[in-house]
Amino acid sequence: MGKIFQVLVLGIKGEKKTIDVAHSEPEFHNTTVASFREKIEEKIPELKGQNFKMLFTDVQLQDDETFSKYQIQDRSTVMLIVSLPGGQWDE
Repeated sequence: MGKIFQVLVLGIKGEKKTIDVAHSEPEFHNTTVASFREKIEEKIPELKGQNFKMLFTDVQLQDDETFSKYQIQDRSTVMLIVSLPGGQWDE
């Protein structure tokens, strides 16, 4: 059995989950944030349909970018943040 490239996810409630991402280094580096989001939703079903953001180091991940752009490595940690409605104040 070959190596499985994984990312640790720190969930919204503080839970930690390990997400299997790829079976090769090139596949891992070419993984899009959008496909990673789908894998998270498979592993943590209560997030499906939720508007959540992902942070790696101090950078918010954009769905159309790849792991290589953010220099995400095997066993890196990504933090999930819930987006709440509102935040704009009209006078």
